[in-house]
Amino acid sequence: MDIKLLLIGITLVTLVVFLIWELKKPARSYTKKEKRRAYATNSLVFIFNNVITYLLSIVLVYQAASTFSFYNVFNFMPVWLSFMLGILLLDLCIWFWHMINHKVPLLWRFHQTHHSERYLNTTSAARFHIGELLLSVAYKSMIIILFGIPLVVFLFYEALITIFAIYHHANIALPQSIRSILEPVIITPHLHKVHHSNKQKEHDSNYGVIFSWWDKIFRTQKKLTPETIGLTYGGEKDIISFLTMPLAFPRK
Repeated sequence: MDIKLLLIGITLVTLVVFLIWELKKPARSYTKKEKRRAYATNSLVFIFNNVITYLLSIVLVYQAASTFSFYNVFNFMPVWLSFMLGILLLDLCIWFWHMINHKVPLLWRFHQTHHSERYLNTTSAARFHIGELLLSVAYKSMIIILFGIPLVVFLFYEALITIFAIYHHANIALPQSIRSILEPVIITPHLHKVHHSNKQKEHDSNYGVIFSWWDKIFRTQKKLTPETIGLTYGGEKDIISFLTMPLAFPRK
């Protein structure tokens, strides 16, 4: 089976599950117009990004990167240990990548498009500029080369972060009793909403994708309820204004 098609299938199934959940029991109220605009723009972004990445055969780039790894200590580990350490290492590296996307002006040019979303919902997980995705390919390939992470571990992690990204962008509210159990370990929608605040001092926090402890360790975790979701500059985005945003609004 084509791995890229499998990942797209996982994405679509997870999207449907959380989409139904957020429509039935939304955490925040939005107008029908706001919902339609968000769903339309994010769907087009998802199609645009996946057509391009499929044509470029990004999975083959990852495979080539793993072939040229400097060393591969993972080959000497039991399978369960290589998966556990690989996922932890990848998640830490993705935490770092996410953090520098907020700190480096060139990277923020592209990443701000993700934060332009004002109706945070399941489809927001696909709302990434193609420029950021291509830069992340280079970064992830470098990580595989440096640490020799097996391709199967990497692809399993990609499936995991797809599920988690959809889950923590969803417009849902978990009970406090559930959050208190989950949040010491994993990112919840409540924690991630802070990351989508319109205020820089709030959205420059909670960079975790799966595990929440990286933000605790590096003191970037914040627990609060943001007043406003999404960047206030630049206005609402259609597909054209979304793709050209890095040129029009380069700074915070």
